[in-house]
Amino acid sequence: MAFARSVNTMGLSLVMSFLGIYVVETRGYPAWLYGVVCLIANVGQSLSSAWAGNLSDRIGRRPLITNALFTRSAVIAILGTQVLLDAPLWSLAVNVIVSSTLRGCFEPVAYALVADIVTDEQRIPAFGLHRMSSNLGWAIGPALGGLLTLFMSYGAVFYVAAAAMIIAGFVTMNIADPIQRTSDVVVETTDLKATLTEALADPLLRLLLVGSFLGALMTTQMFATFGIYLTTELGLAKADVGWLYTINGVAVLVLQVPAIGLIERLGIGRVLPWSSLLSAIGFALIGAATGFGGAAIAILVLTTAEVMLDPAHQAAIAECADPTRRGRTYGVVSFAQMIGIALAPLTGGLLLDTIGDHHATMWVMIATIGLAQTLCFVAFARRRNSLLHPAPVLG
Repeated sequence: MAFARSVNTMGLSLVMSFLGIYVVETRGYPAWLYGVVCLIANVGQSLSSAWAGNLSDRIGRRPLITNALFTRSAVIAILGTQVLLDAPLWSLAVNVIVSSTLRGCFEPVAYALVADIVTDEQRIPAFGLHRMSSNLGWAIGPALGGLLTLFMSYGAVFYVAAAAMIIAGFVTMNIADPIQRTSDVVVETTDLKATLTEALADPLLRLLLVGSFLGALMTTQMFATFGIYLTTELGLAKADVGWLYTINGVAVLVLQVPAIGLIERLGIGRVLPWSSLLSAIGFALIGAATGFGGAAIAILVLTTAEVMLDPAHQAAIAECADPTRRGRTYGVVSFAQMIGIALAPLTGGLLLDTIGDHHATMWVMIATIGLAQTLCFVAFARRRNSLLHPAPVLG
């Protein structure tokens, strides 16, 4: 699964990293219009995440994972053909939204499968491995995609991306599905409202959902607002911004293994709030940066928080979930995260437009989201501890 995730991520980042540049700079469409397309695509992924996670509890994990990869490979190939033909934006938008929606059928289900097949003690290393595999794909994909455009047109690179997804799909065909569909399966509602209502009724899961939403809203600023801020406010070149993202990718690969050991020693209850607080500090440091060096320090702080938070967060989801409905829980948490991701560009853009020249103030306001997430995870950790270690009954 880690190999399939890495190949899939590499293939997608070959082309999707440059799609905004193609739409805005090459085709001349306004950036806000592309932003609307991304917003709709993220909402589509959030809805499909909740639906697919729930469905995977009934029909199995592998059918959704494998079919999503094969179907998405065809969508990516069609999108490449549209780019070659300079198709209108509305037709590109349709395929981008469909592609993002199909991703929702892969991500939460894949995490649920990993949680199914490992022991409780193996969860942190397993999710850490998947974090590393995703970052390896991101580290290779954009660089390889830029190199390929020197030898072929941008549209043709989509066919290479589609081929990588087909490879990932064939790899997942060999995975034994931990969920066996039987004739006496009780079909539960897949209604999103009912699913969310049930999740929010659980006090522990409710705190995890809110914390996940806040984390996604803040962390996405690293990609939605950070680059624009560095070029427009600090005057850095686009190449410098690219190097900063490279530092992030390399640092994840270097720090993830020691981070796994630290998470296992400290425990989920301590790591979630402390890594959230470290993220808040990292975003505040961006406002104090005056050039590349300061931004690099902020990136390293954010990366340190990232390698701690992600495996602990995924393990916390598995712990909160009913083992028979683990896909449902991963789906609803993914839904909350995608809503945060969808709102992040708008939130960051509004702050940049209104107080972007007040650097420290702007990034402290973004860091405040991390403080709220920290408080949320503190409450989560306390409730989790009371459930794991209930007070003795006297008398």
